[in-house]
Amino acid sequence: MILSKLVANSPWPLFLLAVGGGWWLLLQHHLSTSGAVHSHAPSNVFLMWALMTLVMMSTTAVPVLQSLHSITQNATQLIWWAFVFGYSVIWFAFALGASSMQLAVAELNLFDSHNQLNRALSGALLIIAGLYQFSTLKQRCQSACLAPMQFFLRHWRDGVSGGLKMGLRHGVTCVGCCWALMLLAFVGGLTNIWFMVLSAAVMAIEKFPVIGRRVTTPLGVLITVWGIAVLASLFSGVGGGHNHLNL
Repeated sequence: MILSKLVANSPWPLFLLAVGGGWWLLLQHHLSTSGAVHSHAPSNVFLMWALMTLVMMSTTAVPVLQSLHSITQNATQLIWWAFVFGYSVIWFAFALGASSMQLAVAELNLFDSHNQLNRALSGALLIIAGLYQFSTLKQRCQSACLAPMQFFLRHWRDGVSGGLKMGLRHGVTCVGCCWALMLLAFVGGLTNIWFMVLSAAVMAIEKFPVIGRRVTTPLGVLITVWGIAVLASLFSGVGGGHNHLNL
């Protein structure tokens, strides 16, 4: 009875239950595949990317969802859920692209037993992700995430269809902000729950209005230096040809 009243009055209990359940599934998957040979069956790869992406990016979307809830708290919850659906559709599309990339990389035998890229590709991807932190596109997309109320003032659409359109638009913006950091899963291990938690926390902090801008540049420097160090270790022969970031 209490739960039904909470769900009727606010979308948050159901949303948080879904996100929490998603994290639990990721943890179970991490535990079940620890030390095992990973499957690269297309359906398994897509489902893993879809779950990982939706759980991580739903976690980072809390500030914009809170702003939308403040605006629509006296209206139907369908607007809020339509926004969530539109946002999720965009990240589903990202998951489809990322899983296709994983299948291509696996076909070329460029993964190690921990589902991590070989050292040369890991270093290159780290440098790309680090430098992207300084790009104009990253800054523009991050601005929309840092100021959700301004996003809604600029792009507001009425009704459930409006919620869907705004969710799609914000999803595209969010991908523009976070795609490079998400692809670092190829470096940290595609089933590594601790790397997922760390990545989700970093991307969430980047969207906090007060401190978001302050962490972007240091993070870019850190990731770029990490990438250079990985490539340097390859040429110096330290650590072999594969990554071993096992958190």
